[in-house]
Amino acid sequence: MRLTFLFVLLTSSSFAQSIETIIQKGHELAVMTVAVSPDSNYIATGSKDKAAKLWEVSTGREVRSFLGHEATVTSLAFTPNGQYLLSGSYDKTIRLWEVKTGREIAAITTIDFIGDVAIDPQMRFFVHTGTNNTGYDSAVIYDFKTRRVLARLPVDPDKGLGTGTDIAISPDGRWMALGQDDRRTSLYDVQQWKLVKDFTAEDEGSCGGCGTRVEFSPDSKFLYTLPHNGIAKKFNLATLALVRTYDKNEEDVTGSAISADGKKLALATEEDVTVWDEASGKVLAKLVAEEKGQFHGVTFTNSGNELLVTSDNNTAFAWNPTSQKKTGVFTGFLSQRDKGGLDYDPNFYWQSSIAKYVRLKNSLRITPDGKTLIKGKFGTKVKRWDIASGKTVMEYVSHKKGVLSYDLSRDGSKLLTGGGDGKIVLWDLNSGDSLRVIQSYREPIFDIHFNAAETGVISCSWDATMKIHDLATGTMQTYFDFQSYSVYNLLYPDDLYVITARLDNAIQMWEIDTKKEVRNFVGHTDIVGSIQISADRKTLLSASWDGSVRLWDVGTGLMTRKLKDHRGAVHTAIFSANEKEIYTAGADRTIRVWEPATGKIIRTFHGHNAEVTSLLFSPDGKMLISHSLDGVTKFWDLATGKEFFEHIHLGERDWMVKNPEGYFNGTDDARKYIHFVSGLKTYAVDQFFHEFYRPDLLPKIFQNRGGRDDRKGGIQGKLNSAPPPTVKVAVLHHATAGKAELYIRITDNGAGVENLRVMHNGKSISLDRGALKLPSGKGQTSTYKQVVDLVSGPNSFTAVANNRDNVESDPHTAEIASDHVSKNSTCYVLSVGINQYKNSKLSLNYARPDAESFSKVIVNDKSMKLFKDIELVTLYDGEATREHILNKLDELSGKIRQEDVFILYYAGHGSMVEDKFYFIPTEGLRLYDQAALQKEAIEAGVLQDKLKHIKALKQLIIMDACQSGGSVELLATRGAGEEKAIAQLSRSAGIHVMASAGSEQFATEFTELGHGLFTYVLIKALQGAADGAPHDGKVTIYELKSYIDDQVPEMTRQLKGKPQYPYTFSRGQDFPVVIE
Repeated sequence: MRLTFLFVLLTSSSFAQSIETIIQKGHELAVMTVAVSPDSNYIATGSKDKAAKLWEVSTGREVRSFLGHEATVTSLAFTPNGQYLLSGSYDKTIRLWEVKTGREIAAITTIDFIGDVAIDPQMRFFVHTGTNNTGYDSAVIYDFKTRRVLARLPVDPDKGLGTGTDIAISPDGRWMALGQDDRRTSLYDVQQWKLVKDFTAEDEGSCGGCGTRVEFSPDSKFLYTLPHNGIAKKFNLATLALVRTYDKNEEDVTGSAISADGKKLALATEEDVTVWDEASGKVLAKLVAEEKGQFHGVTFTNSGNELLVTSDNNTAFAWNPTSQKKTGVFTGFLSQRDKGGLDYDPNFYWQSSIAKYVRLKNSLRITPDGKTLIKGKFGTKVKRWDIASGKTVMEYVSHKKGVLSYDLSRDGSKLLTGGGDGKIVLWDLNSGDSLRVIQSYREPIFDIHFNAAETGVISCSWDATMKIHDLATGTMQTYFDFQSYSVYNLLYPDDLYVITARLDNAIQMWEIDTKKEVRNFVGHTDIVGSIQISADRKTLLSASWDGSVRLWDVGTGLMTRKLKDHRGAVHTAIFSANEKEIYTAGADRTIRVWEPATGKIIRTFHGHNAEVTSLLFSPDGKMLISHSLDGVTKFWDLATGKEFFEHIHLGERDWMVKNPEGYFNGTDDARKYIHFVSGLKTYAVDQFFHEFYRPDLLPKIFQNRGGRDDRKGGIQGKLNSAPPPTVKVAVLHHATAGKAELYIRITDNGAGVENLRVMHNGKSISLDRGALKLPSGKGQTSTYKQVVDLVSGPNSFTAVANNRDNVESDPHTAEIASDHVSKNSTCYVLSVGINQYKNSKLSLNYARPDAESFSKVIVNDKSMKLFKDIELVTLYDGEATREHILNKLDELSGKIRQEDVFILYYAGHGSMVEDKFYFIPTEGLRLYDQAALQKEAIEAGVLQDKLKHIKALKQLIIMDACQSGGSVELLATRGAGEEKAIAQLSRSAGIHVMASAGSEQFATEFTELGHGLFTYVLIKALQGAADGAPHDGKVTIYELKSYIDDQVPEMTRQLKGKPQYPYTFSRGQDFPVVIE
């Protein structure tokens, strides 16, 4: 055994905590184990994705990842003081981590595939068990402080189901039990590591492959044994006698747990979880696994009210046995993103291989101008996005399954894609039009390339064939059938030879006409993840899952250099532009730079938190771009070696761009998956929305390679100088039916409290400002009370307070249910459409018809099935003055109730000036004269205040507003500000906002549509096109949002040659808008 110590200072008080940006990724593969911190505020999970993760129980936020294992994390245990976490893995190591920082304290390398770990309650020792190939399996006990081996105890692990040997240590630290194969449990006295008794199941017969789970009662008086294909039993430790049996034989046992009060006993199998009453043996609850959700580890929270369960569906969840409902899910975007039909199950034997190969097809391409990046696997789409802003500039839509491979023509005008549907598509890069479609395979295409003349395409597939097609006609010219061992990667440097890397680990070169092998590059012992050839075509570069990078002489087929330093698989290797350096990356998340002449590492880049699958350089050679499996793209300045920019793609639609200081831009939903962590404290990204949400600033930061002089220290500096306040919410039923007493406690943490915002079911509500007394000194608190009206069903109340620097508190929510029956709701619609402006140069053609058409779709006989009544108010052309619009909003606020629905539709001009967005009424003369706008227009903040006084908890604002005039550059600047203003309107008022892109992408009117394009799509959606899954004859807010997000870009691409992306921001409840 090799023992490695990584000594660090165990007390963290001398270390200043720095802010970390955390992406709520969740686990990518099955979650195998779970542990609860001693205070129950956090849980840790371990997964087949080689990571352990820490989660905050109250928010469900991912706090950090513990990265270092090279195989499945099988077991976890917190120390009793909660400061450290012990992990075991199939990589034959156990590691000790500092919970607060994620730093690795120590690593012990063993000969065992680790199956379980446990820590003595008094922190005297820790234990691991596992399996090896020596035939001498043992439990190994270590001194906690010195890591010295204290004892080795022989064990007989279950190797049939792979459950190994289970460990339990009694809460008083006196006993240790080892659950083994053949339904056997060994009980030891830990003072001398003396075997006290072997509990066997001789009366049940011998059973190889029948592992046993073990638990001690909280008072250390009883031992529970829970075997696979056996009977769960309870033994008295004083007499060693059998006390009770539980239920029938259980198959495929994967986990067990006992509640802290000793009243509930839980047993998990692959198919279900059973909770017994400990005293009577009566079954209290049973949970059946969903499809692809096989259960693994279980443990109770310290309260005993909830059971934590891990699953093959890549999540852990909390389940209440009393209500038999899930109360929380610990997951992230990796488990929820659209896989584009590539739903291969890595836990299913027959799909596990292709699932692994498809997972690691995850490369990027950069266009020759260096301005945009291209990638597939966005559902079924390929996307091209602007590097500086992060915004999508084109989507390529044709494939029916996710796209795994792509190639660009040398001039960047054409794009080739190979899909999981077996289809080859040639695209016009700029227009997004498909030029040629070749349905060539039935299985996924692994790699694709133009030929040297760019008149043909070579491709390879999972079906073990490789084909060459003529792009002009689509006809197949050459066909290779390898029968087995598919080609995973290929090179086609000329029309004479093709170089292949196949799934038998071989690299071969083939002559095209005879289809004969002319070179065999022998040496790799695992899959070759990438191959590249030097500019003079004399040297081949390969990277392999065997952990090596190799250089080969193409002329002889002989290896000229082997580079080994990575831990785990190497996924990608590329030459630098002058070929004097080689850049490599892979499973260990680190990028290494090698000098090929000497084989020395000359630089490393650290920062990725997932396996790095793609590396490329900007065309000017000044920037390295790296991409990892978690959707993160990092940009590195090669002159300094520093990361200066980051793109995060969270799925088909959602993305975020940020820099190291914390300035960010991204979609509304993406911000829900990003947060910041300092130590163990988490902060929602929207707490810093006011200052750090900067769509306008980020392109400038990119162009300057991150050279912004941020003397405030970014978000970390902001937290140090202006810590946010703290709010807590409680809500109690009032003596009057249908009302509740709302209590909000506000604490000043040193930066003052400037404002309090309260949302009811997501909608901002008015407060009694006279009764609101905010605290005015560090450590000071105040409590605000308000009697509020409830709606029938669930009612959630969320409070947020700002400090003087506009940093928000973390939202806090309390819920209460009401069975008070509300009156049927009325839908109020205010429809504003302005064609005619006082300044005739501003007049529009379709604003009024758009508003009229929208009103007709909303107000019809079918809608009466949704609402008790519909009240339509219209203001068109000359009626739509500033005074009339504001008066109508005041009038409506006097009659609209909480249970009602309010919809505001506005079609006309909008204007963005000095970070403020204005709606331009009919009397508007100038779009960009701020003095005139303040008198004639309606600023978004004014509208926001009016909406707050409208009591309806369900509100939708639709804006088809356009700007005119100004240069493209000026409009682009306004567009970034407009986006923030619209987002601010949505989040501050707690409403849904859907808006056409106004200033940046100039919302456009089309004669052939008879409408503005945004409203044309909106009306189609409301007429039923947006009714998605389930197809129930209703169109809800989120269905409407999804349809608009999908269809507006594609229609504008077809009609304008460039996609236009609407602004859609959602706060509050989903609700139906129309019935078909």
